[in-house]
Amino acid sequence: MRDQGGSTTESAVSVLAAVGTTYVESLTVKRSRFVATVTSIGSESDFRGFLDAVRGEHHGVHHACWAFSLGTGARQVTRSSDDGEPTGTAGPPILAALQTRHVTNAAIVVVRYYGGIQLGTGGLVRAYGSVARAALDGAPLRAAKSTSRVRFSVPIADAGRIEQAVHAMGAVRASDYRAHSVSFLVEVDASDEETLCDRVMSLTSGAASIVDVDRVVA
Repeated sequence: MRDQGGSTTESAVSVLAAVGTTYVESLTVKRSRFVATVTSIGSESDFRGFLDAVRGEHHGVHHACWAFSLGTGARQVTRSSDDGEPTGTAGPPILAALQTRHVTNAAIVVVRYYGGIQLGTGGLVRAYGSVARAALDGAPLRAAKSTSRVRFSVPIADAGRIEQAVHAMGAVRASDYRAHSVSFLVEVDASDEETLCDRVMSLTSGAASIVDVDRVVA
């Protein structure tokens, strides 16, 4: 398994329209049959379960090559595997299919049924890339929605007006009242993240502390 670098701009990112649904495409090249399965994932754990399921469905195949992409920007995670095929002939072209179409939170697994004729490295690259692209072409996509989850702490004296203000801007996912401070976890559209932080700092005259900001794509 190799980490593959690269990130995409969030405004251009797509995700699969139907969560939990799989899409399958096959391609035969010189009697070798390549079967690509694509699905949405929300974590690396989701991907592992998906990979195990595909391997179980295609029991006995020698190669189950794959790639996945999670998240966007600096926090994007992309990985791929040739699973025993010659280095660089399977995982990277599958990953390239995801990256050139700017698809994230998705995984593709391609299994190969060997037909007895050697394809060569160039033939393998073309076959794995082509069937991965075909699987994505058959999977309905939609524009990804990017949200920010902002965690911040404010003095207890400011809690009331802060809570009222953030409720008007987004969804309060959690609040934790302590003796001298209150922490909030607020979810807003990514485009409103800076406005929210500025508003909190202004209402507390700079006494608030922005603890963490997490960008989520869905």
